[in-house]
Amino acid sequence: MKIQTKDLAVIAVYGALYVALAVFFEPISYGAIQVRVANVMLASVPLLGIAGVFGQAMGVFVANLYSQLGPIDLLNTIPSLAMSFIVFYVYKRTKNDYTVIGTCIAYSVVLGVTVGWMLNYVWNAPLLATMAYVMLGNIIASVALGWPVFMVLKRIGVFEQWFNRGEKYA
Repeated sequence: MKIQTKDLAVIAVYGALYVALAVFFEPISYGAIQVRVANVMLASVPLLGIAGVFGQAMGVFVANLYSQLGPIDLLNTIPSLAMSFIVFYVYKRTKNDYTVIGTCIAYSVVLGVTVGWMLNYVWNAPLLATMAYVMLGNIIASVALGWPVFMVLKRIGVFEQWFNRGEKYA
């Protein structure tokens, strides 16, 4: 795998946009009941390739610097990196648009568990309810909002034109 200059640019722009959305919508981006609007971008990761995976992870890391949970929330970069890779990889292998929905839901479940546990640990928030709220908020952002964005971006082929790598949505 060779990272090109434009991949680094995509990582930086994606991460910066993620942070901007998380901070702009700060009242609903953090806490036990949240809809992190920045996760609307998650569904576009398959179109951006591995640069989207790293952009998502970088965005989560920097956005979590603003979290009220403190440094413990930075640990959520790890499951976010792993799960965004799964969103990318499953789509790349299947080329099935509906796998984006399934993998975004899987991402939401994993992040619901990790963020819910951290909120329980730090704030004594009710564990199962918090996990459910965070998971539902992620599903709203990444599936209900993100999947239609994915479909529009795919249909107009904007990333295929930008990357022009010879293989579709590498």
